[in-house]
Amino acid sequence: MEVLLARENGFCFGVKKAVELTEAAAESGRPVFNLGQVVHNPKISERLAARGVKVIKDPAEAETGIVVIRAHGVPPAVRASIEEHGLECIDATCSLVLRAQRFTKQLADEGYRVIILGTPEHPEVVGLVGFAGPDHTIVETKAEWERLPKMRKAGVVSQSTQPPWAFKELVSHVAEISQEMKVFNTVCPVTIKRQNAAAELAGETDVILVVGGKNSANTRELVNLARMQGKTAYHIEHSTELERSWLEGKERVGLIGGCSTPMETLLEVKERAEALAG
Repeated sequence: MEVLLARENGFCFGVKKAVELTEAAAESGRPVFNLGQVVHNPKISERLAARGVKVIKDPAEAETGIVVIRAHGVPPAVRASIEEHGLECIDATCSLVLRAQRFTKQLADEGYRVIILGTPEHPEVVGLVGFAGPDHTIVETKAEWERLPKMRKAGVVSQSTQPPWAFKELVSHVAEISQEMKVFNTVCPVTIKRQNAAAELAGETDVILVVGGKNSANTRELVNLARMQGKTAYHIEHSTELERSWLEGKERVGLIGGCSTPMETLLEVKERAEALAG
C-alpha cells in the first residue's frame, strides 16, 4: 500500500505565528494564558500546556501575566477587558482575520447590513460579530441565506475557512435581494489551496485520512470535500485512532492535514498506516 501526502500540508502562516508567539511568551517565565485554544489542534494544545500555558475563557480568570489572543481573533470588547484587567496582551490574530475584521467594521460604519457566512459559535465569527454592529446576520447554509429578507444595503464577508463555492453562491443570492451590495472576499487563500490539494488527492487515491482537531473548521471542510467527491474519508486527531480495516485492500491512501496540523503528526500517521498495511 502506498500513502500519498497532499501537496499542501503543515502549518499555515497564521497558525505558525500564533504558536511561535505563545511559545516565546512562555519562555519569559511569567504566567501565560491563551484566550481559548490558540489554534484548533490537540497536539499543539498539549505542547503548550507542557510549557505552562493555561487556557482561559475570560480575561478575568488571569490575575496577572500575559494573555495571548488566539489566531481566530476576539471582539473589541474582549480586547478592552484584557486592558482593563491590567494584563499584557500579545495579539496572535491571523493577519487575514484582522483584515476581515477591518472590512466588517467598514461595512457597519458605512451603514450596510452585514451578512456573515460562517458558523455562529466559531470563535472567528464571534470576533467578526463584535465589529459588525447590531445590524448583522450570520448564515451558514443555503437554506438559511434563502430566508434572508430583501435589503436596501447589504455587505457580505466570510469566516476565513468557509468553502469558496458557498461564498460565491451567497453573494449571488444577496445580489438578487438587495438594492446595493458591497462584498469583501475574506475566504482564506491558504484554505483554498488546501481544499484544492484535497480534491486532487481524492482523484488519485482509494481512501483519504484527514488529520486535525475535531473542532477545526478547515479540517472538517477537507473531510466534507473528499466525501462530496464520493471518497471514503476518515477524520482523526492522532495516529492511534487508525484502524487496520480502513486500509485493507487499498492500494493508495491519501493523507492531508488541516492548517493547524504539524507535519510531525502527519508523518506519525503515515508511519502507522504503512505499518498496519504491511
